[in-house]
Amino acid sequence: MGTKSFLLALIFAASASLPGNVRAQDTYKVTTDEYSSGPLSPLLYGNFIELGYGLQVEAMYGEMFFNRSFEHFLPYRDINKLWYDLFYDEKDLGKGYERDWSKFDWYHSGYEHNSWYAAPGNPGSGSCIWDENSFFVEETPLRKVVVTPREGGSGHGKQCLLVRNDESSRWGALAQDGKFLVKGKSYAFSGMIRSEGAPLDAEVRFYPQGNWDEPIAVFPLKDISGSFSRREFVFDNTTFDGYATFSLWIPAGTAVTVDDFSLKRTDNYYGWRPEVVEVFKQVAPRVVRFPGGCFASFYDWREGVGPLSERVPTDSYFWGGQNYNDVGTAEFAMLCKAAGAEMMMCVNVYHPSKRQYDVDFPDWQNRLDYSFPKFMSLTEGARSAADWVAYCNLPAGTHPMSDLRASHGFPEPFGVKFWELDNEVYRWFEAEDYAWAAVVYSKAMKAVDPTISIGLSSYGGRPGRPGYHSSLEKMLEIAGPYVDFIADRGDAAAETRNMIAKVRRYNEEHGTCIKYCDTEWLAYNTEHKRDAYNMAQRGEVTKSFAFSKWMYALNLLKNFMGFQRMGDEMLFVNFNNLANTHSQCVMDTPKEGAYLTASGRAMELLSASPASHILKIEGYDPPMDEDFQVQAAWDEGREKLVLYVCNRTGTPRKASFDLSALGRSFSTCDRRMLVADGPAVMNTLADPDAIRRVSSRSKAKVRKGIYAVEVPAWSFTEFVLGQ
Repeated sequence: MGTKSFLLALIFAASASLPGNVRAQDTYKVTTDEYSSGPLSPLLYGNFIELGYGLQVEAMYGEMFFNRSFEHFLPYRDINKLWYDLFYDEKDLGKGYERDWSKFDWYHSGYEHNSWYAAPGNPGSGSCIWDENSFFVEETPLRKVVVTPREGGSGHGKQCLLVRNDESSRWGALAQDGKFLVKGKSYAFSGMIRSEGAPLDAEVRFYPQGNWDEPIAVFPLKDISGSFSRREFVFDNTTFDGYATFSLWIPAGTAVTVDDFSLKRTDNYYGWRPEVVEVFKQVAPRVVRFPGGCFASFYDWREGVGPLSERVPTDSYFWGGQNYNDVGTAEFAMLCKAAGAEMMMCVNVYHPSKRQYDVDFPDWQNRLDYSFPKFMSLTEGARSAADWVAYCNLPAGTHPMSDLRASHGFPEPFGVKFWELDNEVYRWFEAEDYAWAAVVYSKAMKAVDPTISIGLSSYGGRPGRPGYHSSLEKMLEIAGPYVDFIADRGDAAAETRNMIAKVRRYNEEHGTCIKYCDTEWLAYNTEHKRDAYNMAQRGEVTKSFAFSKWMYALNLLKNFMGFQRMGDEMLFVNFNNLANTHSQCVMDTPKEGAYLTASGRAMELLSASPASHILKIEGYDPPMDEDFQVQAAWDEGREKLVLYVCNRTGTPRKASFDLSALGRSFSTCDRRMLVADGPAVMNTLADPDAIRRVSSRSKAKVRKGIYAVEVPAWSFTEFVLGQ
């Protein structure tokens, strides 16, 4: 355990013995009263994907090239660096920031920003360097080979790459490291190449990374002419395991221009890495949000459909970096279908202020001129959203957009049910103005498919303006007849209960059935002064350090117990994020494999839990800052009893459940437990089971109506009692 982990463990070990942290009550009388008249929503446990932010989908997706069309890489913005905890002092950004991701414990190979470089040579570190270059190493000291970015190309993106070999007799190359090859797998290459002189022959070679002595495999590319042509081959890797270098070699005295490269395993699932899909199925989210987040507010869905060669990479305006658009509507839909998850699209709601938006992030003012006139007209935005609904949901032959989807190879509708109207809309809209915009969008979208559910944003606000929470009643009076769920943000605490009560009152008065949702949730508690986020705010640890640890996942579990107690009025909670977000995720996908994080283990357990009807416990209503909590529930058919025990302390605990009021006998117990050696434990590729899963079946020893259990420190246990 590192120094920081050790210190964090000491913090939590000390806190476990603080007065008031351990309840005096150790017997919990389970009653027949339920928190709500209906069962928990089967969609409760959701997740969230954001494009254009920190290589989330890039490391999940099967594409093996970094910057495959040789674009200028937009500098990461300060907001990105803040969320990645890179600034040395967040109160004084002028002190600079850490530029090398590999120094952090959450780093893995999926984050690599591998440079394109003139070869043979050594491009240096494969980790991400946070600066303003575009990850090109243009010359090699070993040969007279130069690679130069140029405007234009084959049509895929704004740039291409000129490769010039000025040697008199030796071949030279363009190369990129970081290709993790698996013995027995096949890899498909595709690329656009043009000669800058007479026709020539070239070769693609794969070498062991760092060793130019003998290639693993060689593939000739014959008769490259002065016009762009697509060259393709399949590499059946029968001999090599490990990291390799891809290289394109050209003869002495020649030059080529290249664009739109691609390298994928042939056994990909609609472009996704198969091992990633399997881990995604383990998480089994019920709803997944896409494509953001803040990214969604500048997203044009049309840029992410159709043949990959026709999708143009775009700058990730909000966060910095680049979105390749290789992952779009169809890829997202097929990933969700693999796990049986409902899809939720976050829709760009147009606003005049989006023409020039840099209000919150002045780090780029007067440096870059970003203008989005196409995102200004509310009418045009509603039409675009309606077209997206048609593309996703209508049968082929009924609408131009559904015919477009069919022409892209997907004749069957995707069936996207949930549509959230933008993200953090308070940046542009006053609360009531946004509600009127929601009416415009909902009418247009439901005219295409009246079965969809529209989500109204209900959080946030600017200083000096009425906040969305306080304005919800007015917003519902305007948009209530046109929306189906509230897209909020909050912990399982008093403010969330207050918002649910507002929605309930509106439903009772108007005969509607609007549900409450949290569409982007982090597992920290504003009421819990020892939680990860507040520890980070005090400088004890960074947010990113805390997000990956078991104590954070225990906070997730504790919060979801609170969300369950809110009953059937809560439709779903989308945990932020799905993958590769500086440890703020449920799965990590390094190039060598894929595994669940600590929070992923928690979500895996919850999504498979049979708990459905939450039972009240006599005299027990734990606050969210309580580190030892219990819960009881019937399954959906009220045949089995589900008991949770969350022990977020450093002490083993005992608890007794008085089941006498239930009038049932139980003879079997299925136990599932998650436990770790301490609060600062995290799963890694080297140790993906540091958060241990323990399962067992035994007799249920219920004596005189009392069921007694013991649980270890830093654990979450589910007991399912059957007859």
